[in-house]
Amino acid sequence: MSVIYSDDHGATWHRGEVVAKHSEAIPNPSETVAVQLRDGRVMLNIRNESRRYRRLVAFSADGATQWSEPVFDENLFEPVCMASLVRVGPTPGQTVSRILFANPDSRNNPAEHGWCRARENLSIKASEDEGRTWVASRVLEPGISGYSDLAAAPDGTVYCFYERGGVKSQMFHTQYLTVARFPVSWIKEGER
Repeated sequence: MSVIYSDDHGATWHRGEVVAKHSEAIPNPSETVAVQLRDGRVMLNIRNESRRYRRLVAFSADGATQWSEPVFDENLFEPVCMASLVRVGPTPGQTVSRILFANPDSRNNPAEHGWCRARENLSIKASEDEGRTWVASRVLEPGISGYSDLAAAPDGTVYCFYERGGVKSQMFHTQYLTVARFPVSWIKEGER
């Protein structure tokens, strides 16, 4: 798994260094998402098929070379499904920006579907310390859910486009595409 980057606004593209290779420890790294950290580094968040069921993260100062060794983030469950990341803010009147993460967090459902876990409980998590910890989490879709994509407007409104609905025996055949809109504060309001 590697990144593809452009230094000239998309006129030409280049392959960066390999970040993670398929191995016994990291089976099939794929469907990676990236976010730039406040210090300029790039953090990759990597889907994988490890039976640890945790996302992998790796870091680079320039987003293309000298990637850190990928490590499992024990706070980010991995049912083996695409996930999403976005930086939000700081919005007017705030000094803190947050990184949001979305994926189906079915860690409480031990059922396996072949090589993956159930895809349900699409959750949004928030980090205020550049992804080191995730201080808030809220379920957006409690039922069957799948791939998601996050975006943020300049005013801090968050948009999540995601798959949902279906039959549990056919976990990968979702029925609907949905767009949810919410403020970042909604995530913390759901904590219990």
